[in-house]
Amino acid sequence: MIRNYFKIAWRSLQKNKLQTFINLLGLTVGTVCCLSILVYTIAQFGYDTHHKDAESLYRVRTENKSRGNNSVNSNFATAGPPIAFALKEDFPEVTEACRIVYYGSDIGKVIHKPNSDQSYYEPRGYLADSTVFNVFTYRFIEGTPENALNAPNTIVLSSTLKKKLFGNQTALNKTLIRGSGEDELTLTVTGVFDDTFGKSHLNPNYFLTMNTPGQGEFVRSIQNFATQNFTHTYIKLAPGSDAGRLQKKLPGFLKKHGAKDLAQAGFDKKLFLQKVTDIHLYSYGITMQIDKVSSIKQLYILVVLALFIQLVACINFINLSTARASKRASEIGVRKAIGADKSVLIRQFIGESVILSLLASLISLPLTALIQPFINILTQGNMSFLALLDWKVLLLLLSLGIFTGLVAGIYPAWVLSSVKPARVLKGSVHQQAGSGNFRKGLVVFQFVVSIVLIISVIIITQQLKYTQDKDMGFDKKNLIAVRLGTEDASKKFDALKREMAIVSGVSQVAGCNRYPSEFNKSDLSMHLPGKDPTNLISVIYNGISNNYFKTVGTSLLAGRELRPNDSSQVVVNKATLDVFSIPLDNAIGSKLMNTYEGESDELEIVGVSQDYHFASLKEVIKPILLYNDTTPSWLIIRAKTTDYQSLLKGLKQSWESIITNTPFEYTFVDREVEKLYTEEKRLANISITLSFLAILISCLGLFGLVSFIAENKKKEIGIRKVLGAKIGSLVKLLVRDFVILIIIALLVAVPLAYYFMQNWLQDFTYRISISWWVFLLAGGVSLAITLLTVSIQTIKAAIANPVKSLRTE
Repeated sequence: MIRNYFKIAWRSLQKNKLQTFINLLGLTVGTVCCLSILVYTIAQFGYDTHHKDAESLYRVRTENKSRGNNSVNSNFATAGPPIAFALKEDFPEVTEACRIVYYGSDIGKVIHKPNSDQSYYEPRGYLADSTVFNVFTYRFIEGTPENALNAPNTIVLSSTLKKKLFGNQTALNKTLIRGSGEDELTLTVTGVFDDTFGKSHLNPNYFLTMNTPGQGEFVRSIQNFATQNFTHTYIKLAPGSDAGRLQKKLPGFLKKHGAKDLAQAGFDKKLFLQKVTDIHLYSYGITMQIDKVSSIKQLYILVVLALFIQLVACINFINLSTARASKRASEIGVRKAIGADKSVLIRQFIGESVILSLLASLISLPLTALIQPFINILTQGNMSFLALLDWKVLLLLLSLGIFTGLVAGIYPAWVLSSVKPARVLKGSVHQQAGSGNFRKGLVVFQFVVSIVLIISVIIITQQLKYTQDKDMGFDKKNLIAVRLGTEDASKKFDALKREMAIVSGVSQVAGCNRYPSEFNKSDLSMHLPGKDPTNLISVIYNGISNNYFKTVGTSLLAGRELRPNDSSQVVVNKATLDVFSIPLDNAIGSKLMNTYEGESDELEIVGVSQDYHFASLKEVIKPILLYNDTTPSWLIIRAKTTDYQSLLKGLKQSWESIITNTPFEYTFVDREVEKLYTEEKRLANISITLSFLAILISCLGLFGLVSFIAENKKKEIGIRKVLGAKIGSLVKLLVRDFVILIIIALLVAVPLAYYFMQNWLQDFTYRISISWWVFLLAGGVSLAITLLTVSIQTIKAAIANPVKSLRTE
């Protein structure tokens, strides 16, 4: 019986080749879209689950709140250095703890083998406690994790870095040099771990022991429980421990250890426990992350959008199936007359839709593999062909195919199986009265989805253009940042500056520790002299050289730039004056105080710059203080040429004439600014793609509905033509209903799109206003596409010979 169902279904699909092709195309496009997003979504899960006792691992993170307005000033993924082992000491449920200091991508240290000319910046390096391998699980391929970081000046490498430095040779017990000058360390390799083992938010290149002079010694010496929240802190709980109960004990823990420190700091602090397995998906909005995190909310949105596209494809199938109902009426009537009941027919018609849906699923697999590079660009992921062959993906694809077939087939099966055999055999077949309105409702839904996506694309594109065109307060174009990177290079800053200033194509040269748009986590707690030293205001700080403002193109509102011999003199931005209520006319010569652990520094304002965006437009311009630094981390170069190939060649030659054993690395500041909006660009590209797909599938659905209407009205059209109706009036008759449907869809879509996009824009402190013409444009585009699609079929119906449609009357 089942075999017979499939045979009849297959014959029916073959008989109606055009309809089958359109149905198959729509379902395949929808399935490819769904499959791509499902594979990307699945890849975002499973981070850090490979660690032993992963469910017992927690990160300790920090929220600081000012006492003035109790608003969140900072939401860090980090905590203070003494917290980790104090937790282990105070709470028996904490069985292990470790701290990690992330060097970051911007301050990666140079590593090389002794007596080697080859050196590398390795950014993903961690300063870690020796207990790090008791908390996290790493599979060692050289050495063992036990005691690997116990001894001073020891380092454990990833297998990728080991291959880069030592090739196929053994790295164990070999020597490496990290840094230069007074910062130089001679390190012994005590292990190599497999960095392909499991997905992790850490993703390290190497671990350097905390038992190391310099920064390791500095971290170990800090005993302040309020400030210096820069260490990534992890704990392991004993089996059966309740993290929620431990969380409730943390305020008392802070009060016990840090009450005095917090009173001096002038802000309130809270500690939170976060599962390590939740970090990748549930850390959106938390700063000082080690790796780029995903957002579970955005993943849900992507999945919902993909399902909407699939639903649009299902609606397309429904419209096309019901459009050819009259063509199958005779078949249904005969089968009913010889004894087939309704349930048999329903199973047959659902079988047809399931076969077609499964066929679309089968085709979507190689198609998705074929467009995999485009999908990776679109999602900024790294999906591989093997990911498509994962059993979870294949199971989801099979489930999606069956579910889509059922959803798409139920309504047409019900309509087709409800045909009365007596009426069919008399030659009088009409669809149920309510079915026309239902189909129109489906078309309205399709275009609501399409119009919402079109409006979203326009608004997202507008906001991105706004971020690109807005005056940032500095000139990001033709601005090059050259990494100094080592202590040796920083000490030779003046020589490098002089040498590079004479390179052809260079206009200005200066130095800084953080170039504009580079993430800056350095801040000071400041107050006015004579004011309450516990009522502090957080101010970002950055070291710069003289000529900095002229180089980056930022104007001074008052005072002067910094000079090479300035020590306690600073330049602040206008936002700093505002938060301290200092009038611009009285700013020069005003003092600011920084008090830390009982010691105070008085700083004199000698210049005030205009406000400039040193971070994303999502953030309000914060107060910033700029001080003189003679050994900065970056060279900032203003170019006056478009021949960047020759310019960079000249800069590299100047670099190599002064600096040895340190690679020449640079970046263009405008490109770094663009990276601040990577997520928004990704969303825009995905929205454009989904909009195109939704419109494509909707047009196929329109084609089906027009076919249905033209089929039902062919006799009416024939009579009107015989009575003298013109082709134009007939086209208008058929098109009018669809124009009404588009207007209804626009009325529904506009408030929905406005609500969603207004919420999305709230993430930007500096944003566009949504204009009325956006909705008009989206409606116009939808209407134009609809008229184009509908007109093709209506003109064909209008020019048909009326004799053919009336000869049976």
